[in-house]
Amino acid sequence: MSTVSVIIPAFNAASTIGAAIESVLSQSHPADEVLVVDDGSTDNSVKVASRYGRFVDIIRTPNGGPSHARNEGLMRARGDWVAFLDADDRWHPDKLKVQLRVAMSSPGTQVVAADWRRGADFRPVPATPRTLQVSYDNLLAMNQFQTSTVLMVRSLTLQLRGFDSSMNGAEDWDFWLRAVRQANILKVDWPLVQYRDVSGGYSKDLARSYDALQRMWKKHTQNSDIPPFRYARLETWHHIRFWLAFTLQKDQKHARLAWNMTWQSRLRRHVPYAATKYLLPYLTRRFLERRKRRTNPHGRHGQPTENSTLRRSKT
Repeated sequence: MSTVSVIIPAFNAASTIGAAIESVLSQSHPADEVLVVDDGSTDNSVKVASRYGRFVDIIRTPNGGPSHARNEGLMRARGDWVAFLDADDRWHPDKLKVQLRVAMSSPGTQVVAADWRRGADFRPVPATPRTLQVSYDNLLAMNQFQTSTVLMVRSLTLQLRGFDSSMNGAEDWDFWLRAVRQANILKVDWPLVQYRDVSGGYSKDLARSYDALQRMWKKHTQNSDIPPFRYARLETWHHIRFWLAFTLQKDQKHARLAWNMTWQSRLRRHVPYAATKYLLPYLTRRFLERRKRRTNPHGRHGQPTENSTLRRSKT
């Protein structure tokens, strides 16, 4: 039987970490250890986590950000698998059971992610939920999942040497991109995580995410055998989508920056392709999903809006 270690980084999360821990302790497939990594909190996060006694191991470390905290947890974890959970999120009661079943039914799979939702109660998972194959190209076009949804073979996390803290703001995306080049990744097409983007959590503003994206993009461009023109097309798309997000936020300064980056000399010839291949389908999908939510507000599971998609990671 596979063993599972759960890693919960926490920074000033006293108001939410209790619910996060309880969602782990309520799993239909119990976790074998729960590691709460206190990232230099100045509130009562440790006191709240300590209430769960022997069920939780607490690691205290000076504040270093979510990558540092998760890496501290990875060094202490002993399970065959590790699952990440942000201190302000919650898991579906069957999350681990469903993901382990998917992994066992697909030999060689080393990462199983899932969908997520904002607010609302969880719904029962279908007996055979649909699973999607995640490719490197998929991940280059868009970060496909949120950190709290991921279950991963621990040996792979060690092989990848954990999260790259220099990518602060996009370290999770960078991690998945490195993982998918070495491992099979599946995604369960059902919301198994309740995402709660609360004040004081690890969420970063859009401008910081944009800066992190550009640093991450440079890293992967320099370490890939993918033709440069394909990277250029995707880079153009990311500048366009951030321009759109900044515009929706009425952040004229950063909208102008993203617009100028889109039309820089080395990328401008890729704008028509990026708009047709990525932007139009993306806007169409958002429109249809919004219309579906209006007509069926309690539907199966909604998808994030443009801004929430860009901010979905709490790193």
